[in-house]
Amino acid sequence: MEIFGLWYFAIIALFFLGYFLHRHHTITTEIPFSPLFGNLKIGSNYLSHYDLPHLPPPNGEVDDINHFSGPNFDPTILSPSVKHFYEQTSSYSLNFRVFWHFPFRTGAFVASYLTSYIEQLNLPGKNGELHEMKSEFVTIPPSLDHRNGTRAWIRTNPSNETIFVAFYATHKKESTTYVNIAAPLPFSNLSTVLNIKNFESGLELNTLPSTSDGGIYLVTPIGSISLPLSQRFQVLPSTSFPSSNLPSETIIATHEMWVFGLKFLTISYIANKT
Repeated sequence: MEIFGLWYFAIIALFFLGYFLHRHHTITTEIPFSPLFGNLKIGSNYLSHYDLPHLPPPNGEVDDINHFSGPNFDPTILSPSVKHFYEQTSSYSLNFRVFWHFPFRTGAFVASYLTSYIEQLNLPGKNGELHEMKSEFVTIPPSLDHRNGTRAWIRTNPSNETIFVAFYATHKKESTTYVNIAAPLPFSNLSTVLNIKNFESGLELNTLPSTSDGGIYLVTPIGSISLPLSQRFQVLPSTSFPSSNLPSETIIATHEMWVFGLKFLTISYIANKT
């Protein structure tokens, strides 16, 4: 069953890759993508392949949320708890639930065999169960990844199985600063460029591409292509949900993803300050 699942998903993935390489002739070159690619397996020890200098680890996803101040984002009206979460992410415990939308549930179950094998993007295939993840942050020097402020965020479950390995950075174009994320895949990476804007007392990150760099891209040694995927994060303090009875410093986030405009995945997060 496991081998069948791997081959089934690989054949489908190769079909779609070939289709988009054929259709998308314009190679995206203006966005500063990460040069970090993976081998057949990624895993939480991905960085052991590199001779990294001993640098103090960052405390969070970003050093200073004010860095994103721009036309669509005013950090002065952001909830202090959301600001703290982004700047001190390592001091939070994360719990999450996944919900695969119809008709993608069967495909998610099959894909979970592959993601478990390569130890990347390793989300559970079943809906609704509460899962815990641990976080580790590592500073990445410019000699390894030239993007601004790059840091690795490595997420594992309590059994030390890898859930997600990604490299977070930023880039600025004109007056807009983008979140620029790269998740290494075999011989490539999946890069996500996110717009940031105010959302109630929290923030929203999205890949809306209109007149922006926002989007999800497959980056390979021969170039990069835009994929028909989109996503949105909405991050709010628990005080936005009075009936939740959660501590005021707790963060509630929703992550949604679409393919060809069809929603296929929703992930709900709760981040508790430790």
